[in-house]
Amino acid sequence: MTIKIVLIEPQVEGNIGATARVMKNFGFNDLILINPQVEIKGDVFRFAMKAEGIIDKIEIYDSLEEYLPKVSYVVGTTARITSDKGSTNARIAVSSDDPSLVNILTFKDDIAILFGREDSGLTNSEINCCDMTIHIPTSEEYLALNLSQAVAIILYSLNSLKDNREKFQYREASIEHKEKLLFWFEKNVSVLNFKDFKKRLLVRRFRNIIGRAFVSGKEATSLVAVFSRSFKRIVEYNELNKE
Repeated sequence: MTIKIVLIEPQVEGNIGATARVMKNFGFNDLILINPQVEIKGDVFRFAMKAEGIIDKIEIYDSLEEYLPKVSYVVGTTARITSDKGSTNARIAVSSDDPSLVNILTFKDDIAILFGREDSGLTNSEINCCDMTIHIPTSEEYLALNLSQAVAIILYSLNSLKDNREKFQYREASIEHKEKLLFWFEKNVSVLNFKDFKKRLLVRRFRNIIGRAFVSGKEATSLVAVFSRSFKRIVEYNELNKE
């Protein structure tokens, strides 16, 4: 498993270099840039200090859509904190100091951690591509952090959990597993007596749960079996009651 640090449309050369430096501090080596707004020169290398090796092997992609198929799990970072009292459509962000983040370190396949633009962060559509989101607890007076500072805090949190990770690695659910699970959940919801907007809400909430739960392949397969059988039974019941 490799954790990929993904900067989306970085706008400042120094932030790219400083990100590489903190990655080296905490033992992370793979830096991905999505549509960078600056060239890899000048302050990129000056701020990288002794992390030029990370800069030299940077991978650059034109869009997030082009890159995401290369990883199995996607984590987004956001300054927006949502609780159960917030918008029901919003994704609930896990705190960067939450011990449950140790689960990220037990994955066998590659994981991407997305960091947004210096001036606006991740867009809603980019957040929706994530399996889970993380926020960094800050003062209410000023939530936004410098890009490289945010990277440093997240990587420090993950690095500090390394000694506490489970001694075994489970087979996490693949994208196909999760999509199949979501498909059958949505099929079940579709035949229940909910209004359309409520159905969409339930599917969205379930997607959020699956993202935060670190579902294993075996668990996903079991849930698919339950949901597919439940759907068939509901359809049979509805047909009988029509007669």
